[in-house]
Amino acid sequence: MPTLQNTPSLHTVRSLPANDSVQGFYLLIKIESRPKKSGELFLSCELQDYSGKIEAKMWENISEPLAELKPGDAVYVSARVDHFNNIPSLVLAQLRKATETEVPDRRQFLPHSALSANEANEKLARVIESVKHPALHQLLDTIFSDVKFRKGFLEAPGGKMWHHSTLGGLAEHTLSMIGLADLICSHYPEFHRDLLISGALLHDIGKVFELQTEVGIDYTVEGRLLGHITQGVLWIEKQIESISDFSPELRRQLLHLILSHQGDGTMGSPVKPMTREALALHYLDELDSRMSAFAQVQAKTPEDQNFSDYVRLMDRFFYFRNPDIEETSK
Repeated sequence: MPTLQNTPSLHTVRSLPANDSVQGFYLLIKIESRPKKSGELFLSCELQDYSGKIEAKMWENISEPLAELKPGDAVYVSARVDHFNNIPSLVLAQLRKATETEVPDRRQFLPHSALSANEANEKLARVIESVKHPALHQLLDTIFSDVKFRKGFLEAPGGKMWHHSTLGGLAEHTLSMIGLADLICSHYPEFHRDLLISGALLHDIGKVFELQTEVGIDYTVEGRLLGHITQGVLWIEKQIESISDFSPELRRQLLHLILSHQGDGTMGSPVKPMTREALALHYLDELDSRMSAFAQVQAKTPEDQNFSDYVRLMDRFFYFRNPDIEETSK
C-alpha cells in the first residue's frame, strides 16, 4: 500500500485523464449519503491533501464507510478519475479509515509554510535571545518555554483564508515582521527596539487559540466568539502577572501594541495605534500580510495572464507582468 509521499497529490489528480486510477491517503472533509434517481443511496464526500480538495462519490457498499468515518479522519482511497464539464472528481472503489501507522501526522494533508518548524524554532530562539530588556526577555522566555504552546505557535496558521493561511504560517508571518522591524529600528534609532520586537513576536499569538486544523483551517468556538486579539491579550496578561518587576507602564505599552495592531475597529482592533512602536507594528503587519496575499493570488493565476481575477478583499485586480519584459510588436 503506498505511503503518502508516493501518493499523487490532488493537484496531479486534476490533470489526469478520465479513467486513470488513484490510490493513496487523504483527509476526509465531508461525508454524507444522497439519493440516486432510483431512490437508492450513494456516498458523497470531499477529500483533501496539501494541494487542494476534490469531490468523490461511492455508488455501492456504502454502509460501512458511512457508519465508521467522520470529517477529520485520515482515509485510504482507491478510486478512478472521472471528469464532468471539465471538472475532475473521483469514483471510489474503496474508502476506509487509515491507521496511525499509515498516517502518523494528519497535518501533512494541509497546505504548509515553506519555512519548516525546525527552522522557525531556531529563528525564534535567536529572536528571544536578542531581546535584552530584562522584563521583556523574561516574558518571552516564560511564554515560549511552555512546550505545548511553542509547538502550537510553530504549527498554527496565520489566518483562515487571506494571508499566511498555511500550517506554520503564523511563525512565518511573525518572523518576517521581526525582520522588517529590525530594519525599521536601524533606520529610526528612536524606536524602543526590544518593545517593538516583543510586540511583533506576540501580536498574533492569539491565533494559536483562535484557529484549529483538525478539518482544514477553521475557527475554534472561543476563537469565533472572542477573536485572536482578545485571546492573545488575555494570555499575555496572565504571563505578565507572574513577573514581579514588570512595570505598569511597560505593560500598558506592550498590551497597546497587541490591541491596536490591526489599525482600528473596522479591522478588529478596539483602539487605534497611539505610540511610535504601535504605528510601526500596524504598518509592518499590513505590509507583510499584503505581500503574502499578493503572492498567494499570483500563485493561483496562470503564468500567461497579466492580471489576476478581481480580489474582493482589496477591491482591485493585481498586475503581474515583469517590468523588464519588453513589449513585442504585433
